[in-house]
Amino acid sequence: MGAPGRMKAWARKTDAAEREWARNEVDSWARAAAFPQPFSWGEAEAMALSRNYAPLPGSLAVRVIGVVGWVFLVVLAVPTLGSAVVGSALVAAGAAQEDQAAASGWISAATTMFVLAVIAAGTALSLWWETRRRSALELVMNGSATLASGAAIAVLAVSDVSGGAWLPLLMIATALVSAVAFVLVSLSKPEGRPKKRKPPRRGPRGADKRARAQRARNRLLEVVVHRGLVDLDEADRIRVAEMPLGYWSELDGLDDREWKRVLERRHVGWRDFDAKG
Repeated sequence: MGAPGRMKAWARKTDAAEREWARNEVDSWARAAAFPQPFSWGEAEAMALSRNYAPLPGSLAVRVIGVVGWVFLVVLAVPTLGSAVVGSALVAAGAAQEDQAAASGWISAATTMFVLAVIAAGTALSLWWETRRRSALELVMNGSATLASGAAIAVLAVSDVSGGAWLPLLMIATALVSAVAFVLVSLSKPEGRPKKRKPPRRGPRGADKRARAQRARNRLLEVVVHRGLVDLDEADRIRVAEMPLGYWSELDGLDDREWKRVLERRHVGWRDFDAKG
């Protein structure tokens, strides 16, 4: 069995274990719980979110993988974000050599670093495009990349060492994109672009607790549907399950028009700030 097959088998096993976890953690109380009549979505969800649940199957392994992933990203990010500075130093080292043969190793390494520098500069520009926010860290990163690339261009221009076909182009691209990003970031507001209005986060804090609460609430929905406490078609059942944690209370006391507004348009939080739409 190849890797894709093993991954599918692992996913099926994990799903089955989590369904069993949900039944064990929720059915013991939800099947006999005295829910208010008429049924209150908000109170039912509050009952589910207030309980302490056992860890999800494999949660320790997921946390370990997450930590390893963050470490890996940091290890990759450090040289990538400073790649223009490192590349500039490598260009200077290559230019200090007596001939092209001695400089070729330094120039090859510098070319690799400036490939990363172009990627980092493009990423910085795309991040600004999303947030339109002025950030001291981004100013330092883009400013240092611009200066380092400019210095590398000057060093290579006055030396007898050739940068080949790609290195000069990569350095110029890094300098230009970083300079544009620096100017745009410096002209932006600290708070960034106006944020879309959205309701505040509710429910437990922490990814692990929220994952447990989400799975417990999904199982609670299955139980109350099975008990006949609510009458939902399949489409509405899916939409109720997809609502953010802590927002089932939005469904209480709705007429048909408001029910459609909340579920079909995924419009939650309208009671928090009387949003329009």
